[in-house]
Amino acid sequence: KQLFMGLGQIKHLTRRTIEKIIRLRPYHSLDDFLTRVDPRSQEAENLVKVGTLDGLGSIPMLLKRLQSGWQAGQMSLFSMNSGVEDDWSLEERMAVQQEILGVSLAAHPLELVAERIEKVGAVAIADAVDMIGQRITVAGVRQTSRLNRTAKGETMLFLTVEDLSGTLDVIVFPDLYKQVKQVATSNHPMLITGVLEIDRGREEPTLKAEKIIRLSG
Repeated sequence: KQLFMGLGQIKHLTRRTIEKIIRLRPYHSLDDFLTRVDPRSQEAENLVKVGTLDGLGSIPMLLKRLQSGWQAGQMSLFSMNSGVEDDWSLEERMAVQQEILGVSLAAHPLELVAERIEKVGAVAIADAVDMIGQRITVAGVRQTSRLNRTAKGETMLFLTVEDLSGTLDVIVFPDLYKQVKQVATSNHPMLITGVLEIDRGREEPTLKAEKIIRLSG
């Protein structure tokens, strides 16, 4: 499966640059792209990092070219030695896409830890709706989160996580939040164990977290 996203999702990319990219395509080289589109340096760098210009060379090679100071007409000489550059790993692409786009297009983060998820016996979120009242473990990635204050002034976290099958709301109470706030608010895959209940206000399944750990392969 392939996921496509509009250029407007790329950080710091102006409408003017987007319009020029679309209107002037196709491009035959980085030199051709930079000469005709004339993006700002940060725009060009972000376009390269998220893979928009993959057809023009590897990400490291293109970044090196940009960082060396681009001038029209010098790309052909540089390209002669570009083949020695290894491209970014899938993990590197995912991390940067998450940072710049807010989502990974290269792969879902959980795909990289699929064996680990299977080994610990995590339940797919789509199957969790049939397990109300049970203690379960799910694997997920943070989709949204918001902090709230209790009547005592303590901080708790409302979290929505996703896996490859769906999304699930999670409540992290103050005592646990103090222990896991770095993991729970990061973009890293995590394992969440707790009791699944029905939220009385919205009539939706909600996991009351008892344990949250970072998930690694």
